[in-house]
Amino acid sequence: MYQFFEPNETELKQIIYETIGKNDSVIGAQIIPTGWTNITIDVHGELHDYIFRFPRNLFFAEMMVKDCTICQCLQGKTTIRIPDMHLMSHQNRPFSMHYKIPGRALTQVMDAATDVDREQIVADMALFLSELHHLPIETLPTAVTESLNDFLSGLATVHQGQYDLDYHHNLVVLEQQMKKPCIVHGDFNPGNILVGDDYRVSGIIDFSFVSVSDPHADIGRFVGRSDSEWGEALIEAYQAQNHKLCDREKIRQIVDLFKYVEYKYVEYMQHSHPEIVIPPAVLKMAAAEKQKYTI
Repeated sequence: MYQFFEPNETELKQIIYETIGKNDSVIGAQIIPTGWTNITIDVHGELHDYIFRFPRNLFFAEMMVKDCTICQCLQGKTTIRIPDMHLMSHQNRPFSMHYKIPGRALTQVMDAATDVDREQIVADMALFLSELHHLPIETLPTAVTESLNDFLSGLATVHQGQYDLDYHHNLVVLEQQMKKPCIVHGDFNPGNILVGDDYRVSGIIDFSFVSVSDPHADIGRFVGRSDSEWGEALIEAYQAQNHKLCDREKIRQIVDLFKYVEYKYVEYMQHSHPEIVIPPAVLKMAAAEKQKYTI
């Protein structure tokens, strides 16, 4: 049974020094306060920059193992770079390390991007999603070919308070009726999309939600975390990439589902991990969503 880590900065930095000390010298290490499922540390070395992640609870430890396994399976299969994850262990607690992919989260560049920048970014995103969605399901290890609904239902077990699985109904129906299930990223939101200084997508991160589902799941996840211009731009770019229209009703249903999932997720984080910095836009969305269930 896996164990997990406490936010003990001294211990975590010591583990980092021991991990890379034979091949590189650590110049600096800083906790990224927006890490949700993991205690994430940005490490600057003399030769390389690294990202270390230490899971916060048992379920998140299992997610980390899944993330590392999937990233290894998908290496070289997409044009856009994904992390080359290395799974490690300290006292039966899994943690991961990978070379840092240059770039900033899309959330940090959205407002400054021009129309031309946005067009290029969403074209890269659409290319990545199309390549991922067309990979054979057999690309994934048998152990992680669960449906997105099954994964989200498992994730619900970590929430504090009441979680109503009835709000998954539309996803359940969508997955029952899909003609050609595919591999989905599962958490394709702007925080997991890295953009370089040239306004090209430099990498996609966080594959712990990867599941088998309908391709609209990824588009809906992004649309629900973006303004209308960015959401519409991705829909159009994905349609152009695949020469097929998206089903906007399916996208809307996914948006609604993830609003509920995220509202409950924020509720859990605020209760159990108050040290985590939750982006203001996410807090605002969660507060608005909460009103639906407290009136």
